[in-house]
Amino acid sequence: MTRDLALVIISLFAWGVGEGAFTFFQTLYMETLGATPLLIGAILSVWGLAMALTQLPAGYLTDRLGPRPLMWFSWIMGTVAAALMAAARNLQGFVIGLVIYGLTSSVLAPMNTYITAARGTWTPARALSVASASFTLGAALGPMVGGFIAQTWGLRQIYVFGFFTFGLSTLLVLFIRCIAPTSSAPLPRLTLPTTRPFLNLLAFNGLGIIALYLAQPLTPNYLTSYHGITMEQIGLFGSLCSLGTTTLALAFGHLKPTSGMILGLVTSMSFALITWLSHSLWGFGVGYFLLGGFRFYRSMILAWARSLVGSHQVGSAYGLIETVNALGIVISAALAGWLYQRSPSLVYLATLLLGALALGISQRFSAGESLHPGPALVPGRGED
Repeated sequence: MTRDLALVIISLFAWGVGEGAFTFFQTLYMETLGATPLLIGAILSVWGLAMALTQLPAGYLTDRLGPRPLMWFSWIMGTVAAALMAAARNLQGFVIGLVIYGLTSSVLAPMNTYITAARGTWTPARALSVASASFTLGAALGPMVGGFIAQTWGLRQIYVFGFFTFGLSTLLVLFIRCIAPTSSAPLPRLTLPTTRPFLNLLAFNGLGIIALYLAQPLTPNYLTSYHGITMEQIGLFGSLCSLGTTTLALAFGHLKPTSGMILGLVTSMSFALITWLSHSLWGFGVGYFLLGGFRFYRSMILAWARSLVGSHQVGSAYGLIETVNALGIVISAALAGWLYQRSPSLVYLATLLLGALALGISQRFSAGESLHPGPALVPGRGED
């Protein structure tokens, strides 16, 4: 392992702890600041739009400027966003920090580019998988820490904790050395993959993201309001979700992309079904563990896309997929807030109906799948 790769890996662990500490409490904190479910959905839609606007430009600029400047910008802005969320005394101030944090999701392309370039004697797959494991381990630890802090000192303090862990993570990244951009020529015209199989995949993925994200944002509010779940227990559920992602990746990462995508759909839909029908702590824990299939689904979509485009279009293809993911969150979050305002049960019912539609459509892809997947990507920040 090279010095620079080690710094990135440790930094990702620290960031995973900080992000995990507040991710599963976002909507609960917005509720304490006076947001209704409908307003929470609208806020999360704006956050998703911020993510959508940055994906393609970040991938485009990485080849020209090199990954380090974009990584530095993302890490620093993420730390600033955490400071704003921690300092906010009202909903408006918190939303400003949250939207800025959404912009930092653009780090995915430059970060993966840097990791593969700084890998030394390691293979790209090994470097990316170790970095991914480091982030996931931090993301599994973070919710338990966040739950304890929220239960003991209040929800606002988890953002203070996030600010300090992000600051440590940023300090480490500032010491990584420069890697030259892949091209010193003028920026080429951006060419996007437009083959029918890839465009079909984009459309299908949009439906899948809307279906699978729908039940996620307001479930902590549902569990605390209707089932008396504590902050510490919400944190434990968040940790189980990260462990579920890791378990599915280790146990089923060898599957063909369409098979893995179907598994991700089924497990994520199971989260909605169990949460809707269960009345026990154990049931909710199992549901959150199965929600780990949401990240697994997204990884399989990326692997599937790799087989549908040429090597010169991989970056733009991934950028398009991440843009569709973010736009799906925009739609899904707004729909979740509208449905929850009427009845929480409608959120879970809609998830199951849309998920069943996605499953039915997915069967049409399985027979003609072409499989040449690339290495999995490190999870993006602000995606859960």
